[in-house]
Amino acid sequence: MKHSVRAFVCTCSAAFALLQAAPSQAAWYHFSQGGFSGGGTITGTFDAEDLDGNGQISSWTGEVSTFKVSFSGDSLVGPFSHSFSDLFGLVYDLGSGFLGDGMDGDGEGIASNYQNAFGIEYISGQSFFLPYLASVTDLASGAISTTDTLVSVTQVPEPGSLALALAGIGLLAARARRKA
Repeated sequence: MKHSVRAFVCTCSAAFALLQAAPSQAAWYHFSQGGFSGGGTITGTFDAEDLDGNGQISSWTGEVSTFKVSFSGDSLVGPFSHSFSDLFGLVYDLGSGFLGDGMDGDGEGIASNYQNAFGIEYISGQSFFLPYLASVTDLASGAISTTDTLVSVTQVPEPGSLALALAGIGLLAARARRKA
């Protein structure tokens, strides 16, 4: 019994070391933000990879490859959807759980359809100049809906990673059952 526990711990340690040594891979992220003054909600996704290994995803350095954001609409601003071509900038500190740049204290976060003459503009991120964390603005009417809620980010597990983890757990369970 003592030998099988030691073998299990060694196997798990080796697997963990291999995973840590693996190069960064592109990952899907889901984000959401609520609490807008008119009652709306932001949802979206982006696909990104930390190419320079600095622990931060940044569209400014080409690390974001896809992007979609939607607003449900509310009593102040109507619904909209933006795609990668509308993205002005996005910064995410890996593992922080929130969009924005905590590394150097900049107010960066996300901006879509930023400073265009038409459509709806979405900006979110901590800023020393604004009294709120995010705004959705109808550029034609000037209507604005704001929130003090941070953008919540979660990484979407890759189907292959999840299947591999389940297979590994299954093999460990089968081995334990066979020994018992």
